This record gives sequence, C-alpha cells and structure tokens, in this order.
Amino acid sequence: MTKGMFDHRPAIDRYLLPGDCSGLRCLDVGTMDGFWAFEMERRGAAEVVALDIDDPNRLDWPLSLRGTVKTLDETKGDRFELARRALGSSVTRVLRSVYELDTDLGSFDLIFCGDLLMHLKDPITAVENIRKVCRGSAVICAAIVRFRFGRRRPLAEFDGIDNFQWWALSEKAMERMMRAAGFTRVEVGPAFELPPTGGGPWKGLRGIMRGFV
Repeated sequence: MTKGMFDHRPAIDRYLLPGDCSGLRCLDVGTMDGFWAFEMERRGAAEVVALDIDDPNRLDWPLSLRGTVKTLDETKGDRFELARRALGSSVTRVLRSVYELDTDLGSFDLIFCGDLLMHLKDPITAVENIRKVCRGSAVICAAIVRFRFGRRRPLAEFDGIDNFQWWALSEKAMERMMRAAGFTRVEVGPAFELPPTGGGPWKGLRGIMRGFV
C-alpha cells in the first residue's frame, strides 16, 4: 500500500466500473499511484495504459500557488513502480498530459479519469481528448458543488487562487460537458463523499458519470 492522497477502497463500488473487464483495452488518465489502473487489470483487462506526467511544473498550477506548495506528485512515479513490481503487474505507464492524449496511443474500450478535471484550466479539451480515443465508455469522477438555487442547471464554481482547484462543477454541468464532448449517452451515478487520507482542500462531494460513445 502506498501513501496516496485518497483511500479509494471504501468507495470502490461507487465508481461505475464494470465488475468484469475481461478482454478490454483500458486507459487510466492521471493515474497517480496507479490504483485504478491496477484495479482494471485485476478485473481482467487485456491491456491497461496508465497516463500521467512526472514534472510538477507541467501541472496547471494557479499563478498564486506556483513554487509554494509541495505535493505527492514529485514521488508518484516511484510509488507507481513500487506497486507495479509488488503486484507483478503489466500495466504500461505513459508520460503524457491529458492535453496531449491522441489517437497515436490507439483507442480504448474503457477509460477511467478520476479527480482530474478540477485541476485543469481547460477541462473541456481534456474530456474531448478522452472521447477521441474512446471506442466504448469512459468513467469520469470529479469534485462537484450543489448550488442552492440552481441544482438542475449546468453551473460551475471557479477558484484558481486559494487552492489548486480551478473548477468545481454541478452534476448537470459535468453531464453536459460529457455530452458536449461527444458522448451519446451519459449514466449518472449517485454522488458520494471521498475524504482525503490526510485532510486538505479536496475533500467533499464527488460526482461520477459513465459516458458511452
């Protein structure tokens, strides 16, 4: 077990992943320690590619926080490799931003993306790129907010100053973003709480959606 930002195990059944991934070619976008990449492999995936970047300076840091905050990103490659060796895993880790995700990596039957959109200046391009390489379905999890007078509207909350969190979307905004990116059908799962292992600004509600091409 590696010391990541979250312990997903108590909420693993909330994520809309199929219980059986046999024969599927899978992609984990923003893999960090590789939890979901290894989980898809454990569920029988034929091949799993784990996408991430090692250089913290390539992240979409808000200007106010650049160079002032240390993160677990600086050692995530080592933690991923430690877990990969311990599990005897054949997951392939590819160093590439979601902004650089393209069809040269081929297409995927199942794509997982968790807790990434909130840290991106341009989450729409990220979801479009995920759709571009998706030939089956994509599961996307993101921090969400519920607006008192606009729960059914596609609204978003913006930061970019105090926390490394550009956007917090409403569930409707998240669903509409996936539809705008080209997913023809979107399954919306129940929102749930995912507290970080050591506290911090990213605790709170998560929305979970599975989009189908």
